[in-house]
Amino acid sequence: MAIMHLDLLEVLRASGASIEREISIPAGLLKDEWELTEPVTGRLRVTNARQNVVVRGKAKTAIVLQCSRCLSDFSYPVDLNLDVVVPLSTFNAQLGALRVSDDGDDGMELSSEDIELLFQEHILDVDELVRQAIVLEIPIQPLCRPDCPGLPEAQSYVEREADPRLKALQNLVKPN
Repeated sequence: MAIMHLDLLEVLRASGASIEREISIPAGLLKDEWELTEPVTGRLRVTNARQNVVVRGKAKTAIVLQCSRCLSDFSYPVDLNLDVVVPLSTFNAQLGALRVSDDGDDGMELSSEDIELLFQEHILDVDELVRQAIVLEIPIQPLCRPDCPGLPEAQSYVEREADPRLKALQNLVKPN
């Protein structure tokens, strides 16, 4: 079952209510940002914990990244921890008016812009939740493998003759 949007109305109506769903987003592009080489699969649980709506789950996928050394594309496996806590007061007034409250202390802290991205009234945008989790998992310097040698021309470094104007400085450096 492909869930990209999840209706939270039944969870919001009763304290302690909970729903659990399978996440399945097909391989391809996710919001025009990354190419998924594997579908996103996992489970998501949404719970009404009196004052907060708690969204927790795990998912996995693989995305195409570019190696920072050799510049080749490679598939990078990603394990996602989905963990968001939103104050229930956010959904007040027929659960339509989005207001932010700063009492969420577990999970990801959300600004009003984040809440508007993830929730439209009582609908959770699972794609956006997954997209944000992927952003947190992307390495700063992705490598296709730990021992990647880099670009071929970087390997064939040829020592060049020093500038003759700097020859006098060479005498200052003593070999060990």
